[in-house]
Amino acid sequence: MLHMSAQAVYVRFTAPVRNLAKFVPIFALLLAAAVHAGVEAASVPVVALATDRTAETVFRWRTDRCDDNQYPDAPARAFRGANGTVHLFAPHSDNRALIGTTLDAVRIDCRSVYEGRGDDDPSAYDDKVWLSSFYTQDGRNVAALAHAEFHGHLRPALCPWHDYHSCWWNGVVGLVSRDGGETFARPPGAASIVAALRGPYNPVDRRPVGYFSPSNIIAWQGRFYSFVFAEARGEQKRGPCLLRTQAPFDPSAWRGWDGNDFTVVLAPGGSASGHGGEQTCTPVPGLGATITTVVRHDASNSFIALIAAARAETKTRVGIYFVTSQDLLRWTSPQLLFEVPLMFNYRCTDAAAYGYPALLDSESPSRNFESVGSGAWLYLTRFVVENCKLSNERDLVRYRVHIGVESP
Repeated sequence: MLHMSAQAVYVRFTAPVRNLAKFVPIFALLLAAAVHAGVEAASVPVVALATDRTAETVFRWRTDRCDDNQYPDAPARAFRGANGTVHLFAPHSDNRALIGTTLDAVRIDCRSVYEGRGDDDPSAYDDKVWLSSFYTQDGRNVAALAHAEFHGHLRPALCPWHDYHSCWWNGVVGLVSRDGGETFARPPGAASIVAALRGPYNPVDRRPVGYFSPSNIIAWQGRFYSFVFAEARGEQKRGPCLLRTQAPFDPSAWRGWDGNDFTVVLAPGGSASGHGGEQTCTPVPGLGATITTVVRHDASNSFIALIAAARAETKTRVGIYFVTSQDLLRWTSPQLLFEVPLMFNYRCTDAAAYGYPALLDSESPSRNFESVGSGAWLYLTRFVVENCKLSNERDLVRYRVHIGVESP
């Protein structure tokens, strides 16, 4: 299961609505404040999102699964192949795609396009691997980022704790497809590693550590960007780090933001950066949790990002939040888009919990669905809750989202 970080988010109001126009002025008041001193509130376009409550099922585990362990376990990503065929991934570690002529007509293909080798060497980051991000310019050559988990609890000689979370060691790796996403391969050895911990495997923290859950890859001004979530360890601070590259097919070319520029080499073996000679990326301020998806909203000249989070006040508001930005570094305050129980915050009496939010527009002109217009789909994994636990019965569902813009 991909790592998802919770966050305390403070908001005054919002709720899923059907009539966006009635609520845009309220959203405008809420979104005017920025989280970074360098952004004046008046300069930030107001982007308002509202979600219908009717779910459309894209993948139903009971009827569509290829085997019992095949279920949506990552945010939905999509790209169009050279012939226009849409490949939608929301994979488990076997990495199968849903394929169709359009985003609205995809169906599961039981062929695995990539699977980790179950490597016993933690430094290889090739145990369990989730394809998490894709980018293609021609539909045939596809760059990918993947969330790579080392399951130390299955290696008693390496981790004495014997439980998943206590022995979890994570990194981000890069892969390439040269056949339009039919298969993916990794560059040899350390050349495939984008972000990982330096030093030998040491589960002394007894919690998940490393770099997790790449967002989708988004192109902007001739460069490519993706968020990864860093857990605190050593001098690395906890939070979402923004990575940038000019060469998405070269995993070693990604650089993390250091608070001023993109200089940080997060792959072991690269030149150290950060305080004390350690590799440390600087989390983007004001976010605090895993950024699951970033899309471009051209009508407002803004980016929209999604977070699954909880509001830490007397009355908890749990659900999917959104933030907006014009430069990927300075973001507005999180606003509640869709109030639902979450995979890391639900009650035993809840019938289902939700996670892995993604925003995709069926009509996006981008081959990588990296832009949205006045409407899009909020994709979520819906977990059936049984005996107060998340079961393997997990469906990929989507809800219609309406997007509006109002000048402040």
